[in-house]
Amino acid sequence: MLDQHLLLFIGSFAATLTGSLLGIGGGFIILGLLSVLFPVSVLIPVLAGVLVCIDLSRTMAFRGYLHTPIFHAFSSGGVIGVIIGATLFISLPEKVIGTGLVSLILFSILLPVDKIRWSIKYPFFWVGTIHAFLSTMFGYGGILQAAMIRTQLKGQQITATLAVCFLVLEIMKVCTYMLHGFDYRPYLSSIAATACGAIPASYIGRQLTYKISPMLYRRAYKTLISIIAVHLLIKIWA
Repeated sequence: MLDQHLLLFIGSFAATLTGSLLGIGGGFIILGLLSVLFPVSVLIPVLAGVLVCIDLSRTMAFRGYLHTPIFHAFSSGGVIGVIIGATLFISLPEKVIGTGLVSLILFSILLPVDKIRWSIKYPFFWVGTIHAFLSTMFGYGGILQAAMIRTQLKGQQITATLAVCFLVLEIMKVCTYMLHGFDYRPYLSSIAATACGAIPASYIGRQLTYKISPMLYRRAYKTLISIIAVHLLIKIWA
């Protein structure tokens, strides 16, 4: 048990630091760690609890840079997405959920969402709905990050807005999973260990935001999530 908590502590530190640097991708490290420790039916709800801790620490560090119009639109759409996603999550077999998660991860590599062109009214409301639905059902959304990159926001504004949007989304997901009967009590110590790694990493990341090469980061990011996707696929169907 100590080794498990130490693993989560270190992984959380690395994930939060990575996410704070560029505002994307850190949650995948936690996803990979949790996939080693838990089955998919537990992985996705626990991941939401873990990400609450990570996004809370990042929100505290970057709260002064929040872009509120995007936050309000995303959160409004997110309510709808979470309700629909949670309903399907509890009704579908674990292999379907896990395969859907792997498919979304691989799709994000082969055809990144930021390459898709859309022209719709109130875009961040619909981004919130779709992202929340996918994230609640499969544990991965990926839509908001791509949409944020296309805005005129820069650096810490992107990081702050992502952090606050995700914090509210993960809180909604945790509450909805609990309403559907998921018991978080056996996993509170694991979530607490993750929080202890996340809080200092968010403040370190704030100081290093402009010192990391985006090209290098994206290459490492794609390599990492490819490894995680393959691991998940083997675990689900082996």
